[in-house]
Amino acid sequence: MVNWNFNASDYEQTTFKPIPVGEYRVRIASAEEQTSSKGRQMIKLVLDVSGYNSTIWHYIVFMPENVKLTNQKLGELWNSFDIPQGNFNLQSWVGKVGGAKIKHEVYEGDTSPKIAYFISRDRQDKLAPWQEKSASVTSATAMDALEEVDELPWEA
Repeated sequence: MVNWNFNASDYEQTTFKPIPVGEYRVRIASAEEQTSSKGRQMIKLVLDVSGYNSTIWHYIVFMPENVKLTNQKLGELWNSFDIPQGNFNLQSWVGKVGGAKIKHEVYEGDTSPKIAYFISRDRQDKLAPWQEKSASVTSATAMDALEEVDELPWEA
């Protein structure tokens, strides 16, 4: 596992088109193992959203004290992206398309899109087909993207 460290250069100015609440096809742009500052193992997913110039980060944190929840989150991910259960070859995940429910949450006064849950394969037929990024974008800081973390438990 790689140790997770904040790197300010990862969060410089970026552009994206805001994502409305709803269900979308998402594609795994990257997946990597990391370790939180609290020593928890996790998988960091960078997801592209169909038709948007947006990146959403999603973390699946391995919680030894709640193995059932960890297994549920992994099962939902594997099902949504048609990844064989138990496959931890993260590089083989890259480029796979699945589905996700996007929600908005307020964090320190700002509203940010987040992954609420991954949509199972049997429900994805209702989603629009995958679309590449759109040409029109608006500007925002990448710190907004940092606030899109859904699964990372910020511990005191």
